[in-house]
Amino acid sequence: MHEHFDGHRAYNHIAKLSANRRLPGGPGEELAQAYIRGAGEEIGVPMRSEEFTYATWPLTVFLPGICLILAAICLVGSFTYLWGNYLVVVPGLVLLLAMQLSSKWTGAFERFGARGGDKRSLNLIGEIKGEDASGTVILSAHYDSKSQTMPVILRAGLFILGFGTAILLGFWLGVAGILEFAGVTVLGNRAIFFVSLVPALFLSLLVFNFTGNKSPGALDNASGEAVILELARVLAVRPLRNFDVRVASFGCEEVGLCGSINYLLEHEEELKKRPCFMLNFDMPFSAAGQLYVNTGFEMPPNSTSRRLNELACKVAADRGLEMKEIYLPVGAAADHMPWVKHGFEATGFVSVATFIHQAGDSLDRINREGLRRAGEVALEVLRTLDREHS
Repeated sequence: MHEHFDGHRAYNHIAKLSANRRLPGGPGEELAQAYIRGAGEEIGVPMRSEEFTYATWPLTVFLPGICLILAAICLVGSFTYLWGNYLVVVPGLVLLLAMQLSSKWTGAFERFGARGGDKRSLNLIGEIKGEDASGTVILSAHYDSKSQTMPVILRAGLFILGFGTAILLGFWLGVAGILEFAGVTVLGNRAIFFVSLVPALFLSLLVFNFTGNKSPGALDNASGEAVILELARVLAVRPLRNFDVRVASFGCEEVGLCGSINYLLEHEEELKKRPCFMLNFDMPFSAAGQLYVNTGFEMPPNSTSRRLNELACKVAADRGLEMKEIYLPVGAAADHMPWVKHGFEATGFVSVATFIHQAGDSLDRINREGLRRAGEVALEVLRTLDREHS
């Protein structure tokens, strides 16, 4: 029984972690760190601390500022269109360029993460040596949580609609300017002008999505922590043969992937000396118990590890389960994304839920069957990867 993923033990981890709100910098963060250390000692995988510094202004100032800048460009384009100036093509092109750059949010997070700040937090790292290891597998999750003013479905809707309509506006302004220059009058229509104000409205509303500490963070992301702790317990009893396993509990994911980025930059050279795979668990099952794997993010898409994604889908199918693929273009980030951009074989077990970042992300929302499925599929992915590597 010790060699099997125990859903009951994993559920208990969620119960313990979600008993405290875990916003970075608050007392709940330290309690979570202490719990993870204790759990590591209990299962025979001691967790060492790796300290890093971070700042909160990228979340509280930079991101709202980007939304305001994009809204301002949209407004300039709208009023230039209303005034009938063929130079409307300029704000159109600027808007398209700004939208493309703003979709690369993980790059901005990395620059801020590397710079650090005046606040301190910890990554907690455990290691399980392989019998004859020639590679490394990283099992990661973040232990912090946060709440936000807007329900996640509203925030995601504003991101998607704001970015989508702003892109359409940029194309329309460019086309309108070209047509006007060619002698075809399309500028100055008041009805179109009022419609063109919609992107600026959506983007401006995102500024009011303030961060707090009201969420117990059961699904996001005590569930991910629970999965990696239980996987660590099983692997400590029966290690992989060809891989060392690092169990990484990252801090400050909710303020810009800070823990993951700091660990990546600190250990990248060492980890690239031999094959390295990363499985990140960030809400690794949905409220209905469905499993998802993240196949891409940003615009245009950065693709996650095809090998790991296909393996996860195959393992799930062999068990009579469906592993759905999910693409995250805007409005969401996870700890595996910077690793993908640095060339690592990395992917994420992720999901979507309307109640995260709210007080309602509580223990009673946890789907026990989904928790068990996520753990069993992940364990079999590791075993299969180990066999294939040999």
